[in-house]
Amino acid sequence: MAGGWLPRAGVLLLVAGVAAVAYLPALGTGRVLTDHEVMVSQPAVQLLEDGQWIVPRYANQYWLDKPPLVNWITAGFFVAAGGFGEWPARLPAALSGVALAVLVAWLGGRLYGPRVGLWAGLVQATIVAGFIQARLGEIDMPFALLVTATHAVLLWCWRRGDWSLRPLPAAVLYLLAALAVLAKGPIGAVLPGLTVLGTSVAARSLRPLKAVLFTPSIVVFLVVAGGWHVAAYAVAGDEAVRQWVYNNLSRFAGGHHLGGKGLPFYFYTVPWLMLPWTFVLLGGAKRLWQDVRRKDAAAERFLWAWFVAGFVFLTISRFKHHQYCLPLLPPLCLLSGRLVVEWIQRWRPHARRIAVGTVVAMLVAFLVVGGYVMPRRDHRRPRVEFVQALGQYVPPGTRVYVTGLGLSNVYPYLTYRPLAHLFTPDEIKAAMRELPEQPLWVLTLRQYVPQAEKEGLRVEEVASEPPRKKGDPGEQLVLARISRGARDE
Repeated sequence: MAGGWLPRAGVLLLVAGVAAVAYLPALGTGRVLTDHEVMVSQPAVQLLEDGQWIVPRYANQYWLDKPPLVNWITAGFFVAAGGFGEWPARLPAALSGVALAVLVAWLGGRLYGPRVGLWAGLVQATIVAGFIQARLGEIDMPFALLVTATHAVLLWCWRRGDWSLRPLPAAVLYLLAALAVLAKGPIGAVLPGLTVLGTSVAARSLRPLKAVLFTPSIVVFLVVAGGWHVAAYAVAGDEAVRQWVYNNLSRFAGGHHLGGKGLPFYFYTVPWLMLPWTFVLLGGAKRLWQDVRRKDAAAERFLWAWFVAGFVFLTISRFKHHQYCLPLLPPLCLLSGRLVVEWIQRWRPHARRIAVGTVVAMLVAFLVVGGYVMPRRDHRRPRVEFVQALGQYVPPGTRVYVTGLGLSNVYPYLTYRPLAHLFTPDEIKAAMRELPEQPLWVLTLRQYVPQAEKEGLRVEEVASEPPRKKGDPGEQLVLARISRGARDE
């Protein structure tokens, strides 16, 4: 398994197989979608129903938190699978994880030979970050693949210190950067841009920056990324601008309603996400420092510019999550692959056995946790089963109003029709004011029941989700009939 006896295609196939074993099993068995996953799946489900492809909707609101590329991809998987489900919702991320491991293996092989390519790909496939994000139907793994591919173009062109950029690679670079922007917003262009700046600093030359900026291929980026933003503004108007400012600038500055995390967050998060290979990087730190100081170490300086520049940017941002640093880990995986090969060559066969055993142990851990532990600890399933059974409580053809749920994981599981979404508290109050004489069937949170009663409405609870062992009782889902008149005691 050292890699020397495998042809390059064999290395990529082996890495793809290991990544597939790590990421693909049990994607849809026993574990319902999380609230964060539904931010991708619900707009995808809804755009298939209403045809709003330019700006998808979440309930009855424009979904502008992120551009829609991953929503479009997920919708395509739903069509191919014959409808919504957990496994097609998670498949784009899982396949992106496999592709990312293969891309890292290809880069390692081209830069340092097939042995390093093999181990760099295996490291990428078996880090904790990969297991977490490749098995969640979220944006971050497809985004990390696009950002890594963008960097791969530059790394391939600049690996020997030639800071030029030919027209075709430049066009591919800007196309990939535009797709990254369509996946997650401006950060898709910011991260590669910071790497270019970092490379210019490391090389003590403006040539890398000039090569990227002064090329006609930048038009590709403007057309692809800018084209959607123009179309979205035509659909949503000033609301689009407000959401873009709020979800990008306000997040960075700490003005988002979810708050932020302290400065040290990524200093301990990156070592955690790189496990078990963090110890390889720590043990080889001196070797890496010596390596990057060589005069001909253009590729190594690029790899460190990729990681360090992005790390600094994410660290000074007030809004932090562990998955945000996912695009910064591939260069660490490439460097880890080099160190593993050097140690195998120095201390064979024991080092090889330890390295192979680590890969096998991680795969076993992934399979046990993903296929057994996580499904058994799925606390969201009773809520999903409750909303899937609404039809047994509601007379056929009766409209059910879904109110006050916020960004809930139940939306794509609401198979009962007809439904009407009231997304904000103001919409709820408006519906109460316009309440007809006949009862209004409402699915809401228990915390809103007293509010309806204060409005002079009669609330008759029909059903509710099972009580939770943990959590706020006010967050319990309730199906109720609401009508005018004081409630009977």
